[in-house]
Amino acid sequence: MANLQLIQQKLPQDLWNLAAQLNIPDNFLDTETDLTVLILRSRSLAKNEEKQNWFNLIPMMNQEQIEKLRDILTRERDKIAEIEAKYEQKKQEIRAKYQMKFDAANYNDRVAQLRSNEQNVIEQDSRDADDLLKDL
Repeated sequence: MANLQLIQQKLPQDLWNLAAQLNIPDNFLDTETDLTVLILRSRSLAKNEEKQNWFNLIPMMNQEQIEKLRDILTRERDKIAEIEAKYEQKKQEIRAKYQMKFDAANYNDRVAQLRSNEQNVIEQDSRDADDLLKDL
């Protein structure tokens, strides 16, 4: 297991528990903190076993392979952020669309109610006029 003090020193707090469950080489944690964070947060490496496999392979990798891994995980993170932003935008558009439809339905109901009230007033006025004519 990785050094808990080093984990708390180098990693964001939300990753402390996950990192403590894995065997991360201390020198890698110390020198490649950003790549460690990318591995821990990767969605494509969903299971802890997959993450641990990469941490086991790191000591055998050369610098070029490490950079390729960093590039892949960075692109994954950026693509997911882009997709989530588009998804959030679509959700906002759908909410706005249905909110307008809801408001339009509410508006139509109010207009119908006002017309009904107006019709009732017209009918009452007509009855009052008829009653006045009868009284004359």
